[in-house]
Amino acid sequence: MKLGTRLTIYLALIIIFVLSGYGYLHVVSRRNMHIRKMKVEVKSIGQTFKIALEKISLHREKGYVQELIDAIENYERTLGVFVYQEKGELLFRSPSLAKGEGHFLQLVKDSMSKDQPQEMFQLYEGMPVFIYAFPLKNRNGNNIGGVAIIQDTSFMEEEIKEAKKEIFLIILILIGGTVSFVLLVTRRWITLPIAHLMEGVKRMAKGDLDTRITLPKGDEIYELAQAFNQLAAELKEAQNRIIKEGEKRLEFERTLQQSQKLATIGQIASGLAHEIGTPLNIITGRAELIQRRLDDKESILKSLAIILQQAEKIKKIIQQLLGVVRKRKPERKLWPVVSIIESSLELMSPQIEKQKIKVSKEFSSASLLISGDFDQLQQVLLNLFLNSFQAMPEGGQLRVFTSAKKIRREELGGEEREYVLIEVADSGIGIEKEMLNNIFNPFVTTKAEGTGLGLMVVQGIVRDHEGWVEVESEVGRGSVFKIFLPRADDDLTGERGKSEF
Repeated sequence: MKLGTRLTIYLALIIIFVLSGYGYLHVVSRRNMHIRKMKVEVKSIGQTFKIALEKISLHREKGYVQELIDAIENYERTLGVFVYQEKGELLFRSPSLAKGEGHFLQLVKDSMSKDQPQEMFQLYEGMPVFIYAFPLKNRNGNNIGGVAIIQDTSFMEEEIKEAKKEIFLIILILIGGTVSFVLLVTRRWITLPIAHLMEGVKRMAKGDLDTRITLPKGDEIYELAQAFNQLAAELKEAQNRIIKEGEKRLEFERTLQQSQKLATIGQIASGLAHEIGTPLNIITGRAELIQRRLDDKESILKSLAIILQQAEKIKKIIQQLLGVVRKRKPERKLWPVVSIIESSLELMSPQIEKQKIKVSKEFSSASLLISGDFDQLQQVLLNLFLNSFQAMPEGGQLRVFTSAKKIRREELGGEEREYVLIEVADSGIGIEKEMLNNIFNPFVTTKAEGTGLGLMVVQGIVRDHEGWVEVESEVGRGSVFKIFLPRADDDLTGERGKSEF
């Protein structure tokens, strides 16, 4: 419900309550006024009648008493008169009082016994009446009887009823007029201004910070509109400032990204030049040697073999570099982790036998599933196995473990998630601490014949599968590579992959 409507209803209820109370009090006041007026009239008649009766003898002038009674009865509002004389039990009454004298007689006797007037309201023949009774005295001041004047009050009830109608109509007009006035005032000064404010807030919420609200001066809503306009202006200024700062930051990030690209390109170019430079120098030297010894066939053949060997080495370096740069998108399917590990070890079995490496496996569950590209995940394990074999030239022990862990990582959204952990541990020569932070960079290697691209490929593939790689190593005791990949369930949508090994 709108504020203006609610305020109108509340004010209307207050007005109705106040005016209804006023009308009720006014009706009660009018009723009391009529009653007082009627009592004054009846008492005035009674006082006059009393004076007349106390000057005569009721026994000797019965006709005169009856004439007085009939004269009083002729008054339009007087229903009748009842006169009682204690001596001789004389009774005089108006012809209209044919019955029911018991009530009148009792009230007259009460006034005589108490020596003061008595009055009461009651029904007579179904008609509301007012009875006024007073004692009569002789010249010695003794009570000789009493009089009861019965006044018809139906006329008073009619007047009060008409007064109620009149007051109800007046109150109804006042309420209608007041509520209409309040409704117009609240609509003009509350409802419409608040509607303008709401419209302005909605436009601002949609992003229109140029919104301004214009209202008549002089009240709190105007001050609220001014505060709103000031807020809109400050937000607009802040927005412009944020946009400018964002553009500066974006430009800075572009410059930083360009610098990082140039630095990476420079690093790759430097490493590539170093890696390719040596084979090229050998090729150049052998070519020059062939030119000088064209007649030495054996020397020429040996030099050509070396040239081919070095050219193949350059080709391999370039192919690995292209494999890093031109990564294809993983073709995701559901795979058991155990099948990927077993197939990778099967491919490396000749190398394992040749180097007499002892392999130990510990799988927490054969049902652990991951979603990913089988060939790429197999390449990760092959690269890690090959690194371990190269770190154990004289043989050693290769340990492969799997487990499931719930991990929460802030850089991945902060939500707890279940991951499959693959650990590849060897008993090789280990990696120096100074090298651990750089082993995933291109062309960084601890092996004499390595290209320094294998671990970079491993990290890239694992990241593409929403995971990460950790490494622990101690010189002389071996290294442990830990691969974390999100765990998948059988109920996930996707084709279940199959592999043969």
